[in-house]
Amino acid sequence: MSRASDQKGGYVMGASFGKRLCMVLLMLSLIFIPAASAERMEVGKAIDAVVEWDNGKAYFFKGGQYVRYDIKADRVDPGYPKPINRERYDIKADRVDPGYPKPINRETWPGVPWTDGIDAAVNWGNGKAYFFKGSQYVRYDIKADRVDPGYPKPINNEAWPGLPWTDGIDTAVNWRNGKAYFFKDDEYIRFDIKADRTDQGYPKPINNETWPGLPGLIN
Repeated sequence: MSRASDQKGGYVMGASFGKRLCMVLLMLSLIFIPAASAERMEVGKAIDAVVEWDNGKAYFFKGGQYVRYDIKADRVDPGYPKPINRERYDIKADRVDPGYPKPINRETWPGVPWTDGIDAAVNWGNGKAYFFKGSQYVRYDIKADRVDPGYPKPINNEAWPGLPWTDGIDTAVNWRNGKAYFFKDDEYIRFDIKADRTDQGYPKPINNETWPGLPGLIN
């Protein structure tokens, strides 16, 4: 089914959920995984994770490095990439909350079926978030703090019109301008949230014309 009926407009992220989702995304970026393991896990992925930081910046992670992307200027900030370290991640306090990392299980994320990890997570801005693993995804109700009934579902053209990667994605981010970006290997697509479909002309390559400065992280 299409998600058009789910969309109520606006960008909704409770403080507690937002921090938890950021923790998941940071775990996807391999922040707590030794370098040797990270090298094995990142094979075939151009980008490990991306998160929009609610301050006009987005962070892209790859292996042991990250870049800070200026959304308005549409380019990577000077001085990046930088190494990932343990100094960064409560968004306001700029640090990891005590007690993390935690396992992904039915107590921490009710209904998420993949205790061995996920590929991507994105807040859709309508009270829902989406988690992806392989060829499947789930829709998470932020207020109810649980996966909606009937999930997981397959990633296909009926569920995600125009998304070319039915075998899974690497990462995704809501750009908060009515568009979301999905990344797979060295390509990406732009998804129109209101129209509930991929914009025409995609996928496109990740390069310095489409994402200025980002190839410095992934190459």
